[in-house]
Formats: sequence, C-alpha cells, structure tokens
Amino acid sequence: MDQKGNPAPLKSTPDRTSVVWRTGAASGNRAYALTALFLVFCLAVSVIAWSVTAVDTAPAAGGSTRYFAEGYTGAGFQEYIALANRSAVTAQVLLRFLFNDGPVHEEHIEVPAGSRSTVNVNRTVGENREVSVVVESDVSDFAVERPIYFEYRAGWKGGHTVFGASKPSRTWYFAEGYTGPGFDEYICVLNPGQTPASMTLRFQTSSMGEVTKSGLVLAAGSRSTFKVNDLLGPDIEASFKVESDQPVVAERPMYFDYLGRDQRHWKGGSCVVGTPTLSRDHYFAEGTTRSGFEQWLTLQNPTTEPIVVDAVYQLGQGQGDPVHVTYPVDPRTRRTIFVPDEVGPSRDVSVHLSCPHNFLAERPMYFHFEHSGLLFQGGNSAMGAFAPRSAWFFAEGYTGASFEEWLTLQNISDSASEVVVRYLPQESAALPPRRHEIPPHSRVTIFVNEDAGPGYQVAADLRVVSGPDVVVERPTYFDPFLWPLPVSTDTNVLYGLCFSPYLFSDPRSGGVVTREEIHRLVNIVTPYTHWVRTFGAQGDLSYIPPLAKEHSLGVAAGCDIYTDRTRNELEVEALIGEVRDGYVDIAVVGDEALALNAVTEGELIDYIRRVKAAGVPTGTSDTWEMWLSHPDLIAECDVVLVNIYPFWEGIAVENALAHLISVIERVRAVAGGKRMIIETGWPSGGQTVGLAVPGFENQARYVSDFISWAHTNNLEYFYFEAFNEDWKRSVEGPCGACWGAWDSSGNLKQPLGQVIAPKF
Repeated sequence: MDQKGNPAPLKSTPDRTSVVWRTGAASGNRAYALTALFLVFCLAVSVIAWSVTAVDTAPAAGGSTRYFAEGYTGAGFQEYIALANRSAVTAQVLLRFLFNDGPVHEEHIEVPAGSRSTVNVNRTVGENREVSVVVESDVSDFAVERPIYFEYRAGWKGGHTVFGASKPSRTWYFAEGYTGPGFDEYICVLNPGQTPASMTLRFQTSSMGEVTKSGLVLAAGSRSTFKVNDLLGPDIEASFKVESDQPVVAERPMYFDYLGRDQRHWKGGSCVVGTPTLSRDHYFAEGTTRSGFEQWLTLQNPTTEPIVVDAVYQLGQGQGDPVHVTYPVDPRTRRTIFVPDEVGPSRDVSVHLSCPHNFLAERPMYFHFEHSGLLFQGGNSAMGAFAPRSAWFFAEGYTGASFEEWLTLQNISDSASEVVVRYLPQESAALPPRRHEIPPHSRVTIFVNEDAGPGYQVAADLRVVSGPDVVVERPTYFDPFLWPLPVSTDTNVLYGLCFSPYLFSDPRSGGVVTREEIHRLVNIVTPYTHWVRTFGAQGDLSYIPPLAKEHSLGVAAGCDIYTDRTRNELEVEALIGEVRDGYVDIAVVGDEALALNAVTEGELIDYIRRVKAAGVPTGTSDTWEMWLSHPDLIAECDVVLVNIYPFWEGIAVENALAHLISVIERVRAVAGGKRMIIETGWPSGGQTVGLAVPGFENQARYVSDFISWAHTNNLEYFYFEAFNEDWKRSVEGPCGACWGAWDSSGNLKQPLGQVIAPKF
C-alpha cells in the first residue's frame, strides 16, 4: 500500500469567518494527505489547523517586502492579511493587489509600534477575485502572513496561513504533491515584473522519475493558477521545481478528502510558499503520531545524483531516546515516509533531516480529533527550517472561541535554552513577557490560549535569551462547525434544500422511485443550492448522497428514527455505511423523534453516539421547543438542527421573520455555542392556519425575507423543501402537498423564481 491507502502499482470578530463554496476552482478527492488552498500548517478542523515555521526575520535595510501568489475572495473563501510590527515606531505599509486581469489596487495602512493589524481582503478588493498581494513596510522588524478560511467543495472546510516570500526568484521548489483520488493540487504563480515570464515545471515523481511540462507563460504584472491534476495526470506523487526566465513567486494550494491507510475521509486543505533554494538541513519542530493524527515526510531530490538523507527523530519528554534512520533517494525522484512507521504510535516528535548534498523536505500532516469540546479535522503541510535561530516572529494568531493556538519549540543541542515570548495583541498593548525553558535534545509545546490568554488576535515574538538557538512552529486548530460561515456571496442562491424524491408515491405504503428519476431531480436543484438534506438512509433514499456528491453538493444525510426499533437499527447502520463511503458531510439522526415521542432521549443519544463514531459532525433535527427542554441532547450533538415554521404557529407572513429570529435567539441561548442549522419554509397553497395564509406570493415573500436575513447573518439553513409531494395531502391536509420550491412536475414556482437564482 502507498501512503495514500491505495494499492501499490479571526475568528470571533464577524469577519473572521470561513466561507462556503469556491466556484471557478477545480475540485477533487485524495487518499493521502493534502488538498487545497488553505488549511494551514498543522491543521485541525472539521476543524482546521495550520503549523507555520516563521520566516527569517533578520532586519533588512530600509524596510521589508513580502509577496503572496495565492489569494481568492469567491464564494466559500475568506482571505485576510495579518500585519505585525515589533519595532519601536509606527510602520507605514503599502499593499498592492494584483489580479489575473485589470489594474493594480493599492491600499495604505499604519501599524502602530508593538502591535498587529488585520486586513480583510474580501472587503478590500471585492468578491470573486483571484488575487495576489505585495506588502511593503518601511520598517524591517515586520512580519506578514495570509490566513485564508474556506469551504472548497461542500463540506471540505479548512483554513491555512503562509508567510510571504521575501523576493521573487527564477526557481522554486516544492517537496510535496499528490493528484490521486480525493486531492486537487494547484500551482499559483505571481509575476510582479514588467516582462512576461516563460516557465517550465519539472516534476520529480516517486514512480516515473522526472516529468517536464514547458511552455507556460505568465503576463507581466499578473498572476495565474495551474491545476497539477490536469498537467501531470491522476494518481501521481510528485515533488516539483518551477523554472522561469523572469523572477516570479510560487505557492502550492491543495484540497483533499484524505483516506490515508484506513479510509479516513478527513477533509481540508493546505498551502505552502515554495523555497527558491535547497539545503543540507531541514528542521521540523512540530509533529505527532498520537491517535487522530497521520504524519508524513516527503523528500525531494531534483539533482542528477543519488543522495542519502539522515533523520534524527526527537521524541517528547519521557517518550524515549532519539530515533536515527537513513533514507536513500534516487536522482530526480521523491520519497515518502510515514512517520508512525519510524517512531511508533502516541509520540510527539520533532525531526532533523540532514544530507551532505542539498535536498528539500516537507511535512504533510492530517488529523481528526476532539479536544476541549471542539472537533478538529483537516491537514497541513510545512516546509522545514534550514537552521535553528535566536529570534522568531509570527504575525498571525488567535485564541478566541473555536480556536486553539500552540507554539512548538525544538532544541537539538546539548544544553538548555531559555526563550522569552512577547505577545502583541490587536486588542490591547503588548502583554507581559513569558519565559520558557527548552531542555537539551527535546521539544516543548506551549498552549498560547493559556500562555497569552483567551480572546486575542495576537502576534508572537520569540527570543532566545540564553543557551543555543531553537526551531519554532505555530500550530493552530479551529472548529469551523462552531464558527459562523458566510452562506454565499449571492443572497439568491439557497444554502441548502430538504430533498425528498417521493413526489407522487407514498413511501409508507411501498412507493418507490428509480435512481434515474432521483438523478433527474438532483440535476434540477443543483444550480440553486449548495447542500441537500435527506431523511432516510435505506432503499431509494440511499441513491441521493452519491448522486449529490457527483454534483459537488454538500450532503446532510439523515436516518429515519421512529417507533420500530428493528428498522431504526437498519437505518443507523445504513447511515454509518454512507459516512464510511465518504458521501456524508453532516449526519442527521432522526427528524422530530422526540416531538413525535418515537424514542426516548436516551435511545436517541445512543443512536447519535454510534453514528458520530463514524467520523463526521453529527446531530439530530427537532422542533425548537424540544431543544429548549433537552440540554443533555444538545451536549451530545455536534450540530443542532432546529425546525422553525411560523406558518404552523399561525403567524402572519409579515411577522414571520421577526418570530423566527426571536426563536433562534432563544435556542442559541441554550445551545452553548453549538453549530445551528435552521429548517423552515412556507406553503404555496392549502389551508390557512391562524393568521398564516398560504399562497405563491406569500411563499415568495417569506423566502425573500428569510434568505436575505440569513445571508446577512451568516446563518446556515435547509429550506423545506425542494419539490411538492402530492401524497402528503392525506397527512397534512391540502397544504401538505405545497411546500416545494418546485412543483411535482419539476417546474420552479413563480414568483419564487424571481427570488432565488442559480449560482451558475
């Protein structure tokens, strides 16, 4: 088996949010380890995390300049620039934004001495822009990072951050890369000069030697994105070298559905800036083989001679002596190492890689774990440091709700080091310095949320005050399912739809629907929504998740829980199977099971725990009144799905949104910060209920009011429902057949068609 499991042959502030969909970018699935722009360097996230090794911060005469080739502000992506100034004077900063086409956009900003600031790129340049940025400061003690949060496909949530390149170069190296199932790999290149750049890509593969792609041209003063899957083909592990006849800047975003060695389906993304030079030494302070983590090393040899790389793995305190291993790497190839095979499980591990000849190394890491009530899932990749240093400076950092920030410090020497950490928050003056001792031949981990305190957007300035130099990384993890997610850049595209294919036949009496008919219905709704939600896992309903995934839709898959315990067992097992097959982004165990007295709370919690163990965010759906009175159920759910129907409560349509908002706030007050998704709708016909009058006009008004408010307030929702279900007349009366946005013939209702619109 190869590393991919295949057979061998921000933040709390309203704008610090991840987003929901990236159009104009390719998609994919990978069985190994990386995928996408954004998940950061040590990543954790159904969650996200990134681990970053700080760039060299030696003062540059007259100021500093940093270059970022990657950037995107389309639906599903939120980009920031974090600026940190550790000097004693105010920094004057110029940001120049460059696009695929169109004029350069410039912004000026001041960053006070001993502080940090954040630029919201989406707001600065507008939505739906592919953008590079050059950041110039008039002070040299200055750090710049670019955090990006995203949902690349439906459910591939994550984030990542990178330091900018210090200057353009004619050569860039990347040790990691993969185009197998579940992975989408990109190369983003910025040409900041005045002359078009002609480029050649040289891929060092693990199986075919070197593969060359030439004739790539990038216009002067512009940027472009190349998809490696298209250039290289599928199922290739490859390092690569970018060669250009003009100085350029290169980054490698990757998105992934990581299978690993055990069908993990850990989703996320990562990004690294390349290095213009190789080195004989590479240091990685961060690393672990604990449960919920899978760590790799990729070794690139772009030269014409074979090399042998020596690895010294340093383990956490009390975990054993260092482990020494050597790795031969053939000319113009790449080699991949699974770190748990080298040091064993349940280890915290730093590593020093060395060789008499120049080479490059990266550390991909994937994870899925819970900590302090948060769920972290995702991955990252990091370049190693070329040498220990006496000073490290990180611009980005956050210790607010849903985030955990760490510092990992590696000491390879024979004597202890003392390090002082000075935290520079955005919200206040610099915090009192913190002192930490790093014993010889060890690595130490600092929990920034405790060391600095909670609720800070914070830069970290580390200085060795005694003893030898050290290597430092900054892993950060966040739980995007507890973080507000902007629904879409287009208010008129639905976030999600409740989807049932039983338009005429009654499933309770054996009605069936063919796979072909379900496919036709999925085709109808796909342009108008980012998600679909299902209500059962067996029979005809089992066709929906894989068909939705073929259309790159997010899937909130349900299992039907009612009074028949034998059938409940079959439903639960069927949903677990869909999760393990990789078709499910959110698992919904039952719909109004408590409101209908179908099962006890204890039984429902047991079902939820079993499905949750399969590895995706899990919850149940019930009426808002039930959530107010069941705190134990809330505690068990990753996601709280709340059914709110002002129509059934007899609320007039002009007052319906206000009622819904008040109910949401009541549930939020007891939900304890849990991710909430709302289900709601309005019928286009049928009987009147109190002051609630059905009808096409009122349905359109309610939908318009609701989705506009949901968009403004970053609310996730599933609109009920996609299609009229005529058989429901006998269950709910005449209005039971009138809740669809489309009628039972598949026609979008008017005037609702003037309210919702396709995304493409």
